[in-house]
Amino acid sequence: MRVPALSLCLASLLFTLCPTTHAVSSLGRTSAVITTAGDECLWPRGGKRCCGTLRTPGAKSGWRNDETDHCFPANAGDHYVCCVDIQSVGNAQNTADPSVARYNPLEGPITRNSDASSYSWCVCSVSICLDQLNGTVAWVGKPGAT
Repeated sequence: MRVPALSLCLASLLFTLCPTTHAVSSLGRTSAVITTAGDECLWPRGGKRCCGTLRTPGAKSGWRNDETDHCFPANAGDHYVCCVDIQSVGNAQNTADPSVARYNPLEGPITRNSDASSYSWCVCSVSICLDQLNGTVAWVGKPGAT
């Protein structure tokens, strides 16, 4: 019976918050809406799996409200690795994976968008999670199952 409630939520007006939506509107547009329905999250790029404590940043903090827009595309083309329990949140250097950026300043976005109980973030490679952030890979997205 979650589907009808979720459908109603998604069909609601852009500026109406559903009880399970973690987003606010600002400047006449809706921020990165991540709606939760049980264990399902609806990310702006189509992914549906939740990732630890990762959420949309709150406007109350005065930070950008679109920092997680790039996370979990349905096609799992990029930023499809869910990294949780991040221990080295301040490590901006990626030395293990030359296929992705060497400098990844993620401390601010991670701390603004997840809880200290289990810092969480979306990354584009397993090595960034394991080697740079010293986190745990909760899941790796696949097209249609992200």
